[in-house]
Amino acid sequence: MQSAWGRIVHWLQVNAPVSAEALCGPATDEDIAGLSEALGFEVPDVLEALLRMNNGSSAKDTTRLLPNGQVGPVRHLDSVIFPYGKILLGCAEIGEQYAKWRGAEEEHDLDGYWKIPWIPVIQDFEGQYYGYAVDSGVPGLPVVEYGEGSVPREAAPSLAVLLGSFADALERGSWGEWPEWVDQGSLRWGEE
Repeated sequence: MQSAWGRIVHWLQVNAPVSAEALCGPATDEDIAGLSEALGFEVPDVLEALLRMNNGSSAKDTTRLLPNGQVGPVRHLDSVIFPYGKILLGCAEIGEQYAKWRGAEEEHDLDGYWKIPWIPVIQDFEGQYYGYAVDSGVPGLPVVEYGEGSVPREAAPSLAVLLGSFADALERGSWGEWPEWVDQGSLRWGEE
């Protein structure tokens, strides 16, 4: 996993340095402990290793005051480092998204829709209903892909394989039919 992630970071630093600036620094012991508490179980070693390299891709994100008085996040476009507008979640975001998915299952009585060991790791830019989660309840930690209106399904046998496929896409210049391009140092996916 570390090799695949290293390839992604290296590609960003060399080819899209403005996007590379969106990578957060490493997660601290406190960040990992907070995530473990939010999940209710230990963070798997492979996920902890990733988070200790970069704790998400939201370094450029900001917040804004909403009309109801609450503070809401404002994602920076450089947070998108994966195809189809997806970002790397950090410890706090993983905890928030995990609580959202588990809560939705319980609230809507969708037994088995979001399994307890599923940990969201990569999610769409807008924070809606599309992304990838590590299945910490299965040996090898396969990755499941989830999306609105669909049953989550296995997308890769491990986080290393998924990240390796993203690294391959960056080096190749496309994710299938979804081209990558760089605009003034910022990575973009899709049509120019």
